[in-house]
Amino acid sequence: MGQAKRKREAGARISWCRTCTYCCVLPQIMALEKPMYRACAHIRDQGCGLFGDARRPAACISYNCAYLSARLSVSPQRNRIPHPLEAGAYFHRDPMEKAVVLFIDPDRPESWKTSAIPELMRNVLHEGETLVIFDRGHQMTVTRLEQFEAILARDFVALVEAEGRKPDFPEFREWKRA
Repeated sequence: MGQAKRKREAGARISWCRTCTYCCVLPQIMALEKPMYRACAHIRDQGCGLFGDARRPAACISYNCAYLSARLSVSPQRNRIPHPLEAGAYFHRDPMEKAVVLFIDPDRPESWKTSAIPELMRNVLHEGETLVIFDRGHQMTVTRLEQFEAILARDFVALVEAEGRKPDFPEFREWKRA
């Protein structure tokens, strides 16, 4: 019997997420009154303590990052999208904003640049879509490939902070990884 099957039979939560909780820590979750860069109060054992619970908000139930969406489908991107923990970032397509939203792990802000994510984001921009990047309290809206290449070439956050720009999300100042 495989490890996943043993865990499932023991009642453990089995997920492609593994121990990733980026989506429970980095974004704002209004249904839980959770601000950006704060761990959700329901994280338990490196996963959602409300998983399978009727109290789990619809926003959480329906959310899948691009990695998880690809894993749960027969998408041609299935094997191209890196696991968020390996890349140091995760992204999703936001239908409300009509954009792709990329969240960068503040503890590993350069890791994603050596993953498959840059090539995937170049494709997003080539298709004329908008890219919104959240990195260490700053929000960047990217609409042109040249902008994105500049972000890849240098540490954008260090650059704007050297110019005196404050974070767009002040709660980042109290960042602590869950």
